[in-house]
Amino acid sequence: MVVPVQARLNGELSHRLDDGIAAAAISFSGGLVLLSLLAFFSPGLRGALRRLADDSRDGRLPRRYLPAGVLGGTFALAQSTAALVTGIAVFTVSAIAGQTLGGLIVDSRGIGGGPRQRPGAARLTGAAVILAAAVVSALPRFADTPAPATIILPALAAIAAGFLLGVQQAMNGATTAASGSPLAATWLNFLVGAVFLVAVWGAKTLVRGTAGHPLPTSLWVYLGGLCGVVFIGASAFLVRRIGVLLLSMASIAGQLASSIALDFLVPSGGRSPSVLTILGALLTFGAVWIASRPPRGTTAK
Repeated sequence: MVVPVQARLNGELSHRLDDGIAAAAISFSGGLVLLSLLAFFSPGLRGALRRLADDSRDGRLPRRYLPAGVLGGTFALAQSTAALVTGIAVFTVSAIAGQTLGGLIVDSRGIGGGPRQRPGAARLTGAAVILAAAVVSALPRFADTPAPATIILPALAAIAAGFLLGVQQAMNGATTAASGSPLAATWLNFLVGAVFLVAVWGAKTLVRGTAGHPLPTSLWVYLGGLCGVVFIGASAFLVRRIGVLLLSMASIAGQLASSIALDFLVPSGGRSPSVLTILGALLTFGAVWIASRPPRGTTAK
């Protein structure tokens, strides 16, 4: 539910700075500062971070899981670059397609140490329904889509970014299991993601310079990092319990529903949600219900 709020906040920051990469770097850095302050006052979180470091050093936690924040940073980069070329509708559908595909593959292979979940009929049907729901909800915005030939590569980049987001969630589940705390996994994500995005922003600045806009004085535009902390922390806590596919689908359903609520409460761009957008959001909840049904022949314990 917090992702649309984060998107609105980061979008406003990006608009005021005229630099989407800088906005993403500031958002990640803000989340890192908040979590570091929490660690300073929380012995439990500091202990979890020490366990994470010990498990990584001793080999109990494979080091390939540590740079998960780069994958989150890659998605933020795609939002600030590819979405400008494809338009919001195509980017949203492409990213959801990538997330859904990633969830199916990650769960079936047990990436991140989670239990393997084969893509049975219910999960495949739920995945198909959520893709249809994404298309339905985005239909009102397809009129703003550029010519197909110009958006193929950016759309593929959005699919890849969505896929990597599913992989990131599985990696976060592994670091949460090792440290015993989703906040430790979240802190590591923001540390790695912030370093990655600041490096990308620095390289861009060296090549192209800055937009030259001063930092906004309104403090509320910097709260995107707090929203990111809530989302990544909740994802790290839930992914080992429900799997990447269901987590991704439930997240998509929550995002669409809260986006509609946000557009009604705090309209942006003078538009109200269309009937198709609301129908698409309802379909996503149906997709989650379908995908979460146990296979035939199994009983609840």
